[in-house]
Amino acid sequence: MERLDLLEEAAAGLYEVLTDPELGGCDPGLPDGRAALIAGDGIRSADVRAAVADAVRHAGARRAVLVLALLGHGFVPGRSSTLHLMTEESVEDVRTGSVGVGELLTEAADDPRVPGVVALVDTCHAGGAVPAVHELTGGTRNGRTRLAVLMASAVTQPATGLSFTRGLADLIARGPDGTDGPVLHVGDAAQALDGTLPGQDVTTFVYDGSGPARAPVWIARNPRARRAPGALCGRLALDELAAALRAVDPGLPVPDPSGDGAELAAARKDLLARPGGPDRARAVAVLDALAVAARTVVFLRSWLDADLTTARMRHALHTLLAAEGRLPSGDRLRTDVDIVDELVFNHPSGDDDWKPGLTKFVALLGRACGRPPDAPELHAWGARGGATAELNAAVAYAARRVRDQRLALVVSLHAALADDWPEELDAWLLRDGEMLHHERFPCPGADRTGAEYAIEEAVAWAEDHRAVLDLPLERVDVALPAGLLLDWRPEEAGVAALLGIRYEVRLHWSRRLTPDAVLRSIERVVGERWDVLSDPLDEDRRAPVDWLGRDDVAEAQVLRAKLRTGRYRRGLGLLHHPGADAHLLDMLLAYTPVLLWPHDGAGSDPGCAEDGHRCLDRKWWAMPAALAYAYRDRWADREADDDLADLRAVWDDPDWLRFCGAFRNGPPPARRDDTAPEGMP
Repeated sequence: MERLDLLEEAAAGLYEVLTDPELGGCDPGLPDGRAALIAGDGIRSADVRAAVADAVRHAGARRAVLVLALLGHGFVPGRSSTLHLMTEESVEDVRTGSVGVGELLTEAADDPRVPGVVALVDTCHAGGAVPAVHELTGGTRNGRTRLAVLMASAVTQPATGLSFTRGLADLIARGPDGTDGPVLHVGDAAQALDGTLPGQDVTTFVYDGSGPARAPVWIARNPRARRAPGALCGRLALDELAAALRAVDPGLPVPDPSGDGAELAAARKDLLARPGGPDRARAVAVLDALAVAARTVVFLRSWLDADLTTARMRHALHTLLAAEGRLPSGDRLRTDVDIVDELVFNHPSGDDDWKPGLTKFVALLGRACGRPPDAPELHAWGARGGATAELNAAVAYAARRVRDQRLALVVSLHAALADDWPEELDAWLLRDGEMLHHERFPCPGADRTGAEYAIEEAVAWAEDHRAVLDLPLERVDVALPAGLLLDWRPEEAGVAALLGIRYEVRLHWSRRLTPDAVLRSIERVVGERWDVLSDPLDEDRRAPVDWLGRDDVAEAQVLRAKLRTGRYRRGLGLLHHPGADAHLLDMLLAYTPVLLWPHDGAGSDPGCAEDGHRCLDRKWWAMPAALAYAYRDRWADREADDDLADLRAVWDDPDWLRFCGAFRNGPPPARRDDTAPEGMP
């Protein structure tokens, strides 16, 4: 066949954009530092198969999506529609000595360690690269795989001049017209290239049989998304920029950060042309920080894609700020723009700039979304902001924080009869939500003192295991019947130090461990409440909680009717202490996983009761840990959010609901009286 003089040039151009960390985001696909761009004379079919097999193994070892580009001559034998890639020893229409592309892609996609495959095919008859669907739906993975194929031509068409490869490389570099979406999928590329290649119809094939996958595989990031900083800048950034420019010259206009950023660049150039000084330096620094914030938002959206959720962002931010002993005072941190704005322009006075805090947040969020800590795009983001050292430290920090959160102690008093104190309590040690050990601890007396003694014994038992596992223990979950929830504050137990000082204590309703038939019938309804409770504040910027006054709960039958008909679909809160009415708590907790009520007498505060606990609206994103910090501040006579510290909360989050299901559906936990903890003599 004729020599393809443009082949190596086109392949190198495509390889360059695919391995650009801010575009294709690919690492070289072969191990041992070998060149992953294989082109030139002397390539045989065995070489192609061996290289692809090595690439599949390398991608599988890293749990990475494999991007495979096949360029050159191709044919479909006779009247078949199966594409064969030609190599040095190939003869047209002779299958021997060529490479069956569909079979090659099937083998790559069927590897159980490879989460997805993207294939880019530029040959004549490229549409024949589609593998047999029955080979994908069966095979080792039983169809649970992802494959996206972008092909230069239909199965009956030739492909000329490597125009598809060159057009695709240009498209990746500049981004598709008319869209600023974060990534370029095969469908986007086909639509953008449609009509630009005379005589060639760009075709696609997408198979997505991976149930756990939250987003389709993609070819590259969209650079046009980086050119739209309009809504990427938060209020703090814009206020700081206006103030900094006024300090330099009250007549300086504030540039519009929307559009392509040209006004920001012009403002920076104008500032640098003015005499130096602290005011000018401050204004330039603000412009640079604003660019970092906008770039970070775009990076997070493209890097994390569908895995970027409000719940994960809030959790990462809370982990960061809680470790620093601070919580933001406002309720404005609802979006990625808000959070990045806060971290860049409201960093602690002990930090010289945004780098320590923002890099930690990004590293934590990447961990939460399952991204590897050595992801090249992550480190390219850090390098571009001049924060390589800070990011390296942040990656190590995130690894420690994730490690710190793996261990939890659950203590339950579900053996209590008629809301009275039990004769023994159960304790479980969990790692990543999975049960490691279980033990029962007798209470010396069936009273509060006996229960607190047993909890101390359970904590000591958990600490022994913690030392062996070398994993910190920072949280204790306590499950209580309604009557004890009203009468007892477990976080205040402890002789030498309060339990709530040593650990974050969360309260749960113990009846979920041993529900009757009525409770079992509405479990799914209760679990679905988290679809609302996990969302940001509503349009009125209020926490997703329905507050009930004394009149709302005065008649039990009326209240039950409202609960049964779905009148209340969010969390529930009482504006008054329920006194000794354990039956009321049982009724409410049967229908909601989150219940709040004030300490004795707290509901009489008109600022707390009549306004529906606005304090909770400000800290909803950080609940329930925010309660633990409020309690500690009050105990230490530090300035505290008194309204928040006045609240009690049962917080049956999805992890707790899953634990209750596992407790009921699995075999009874084995006692370990005659066996020592793992690793202990």
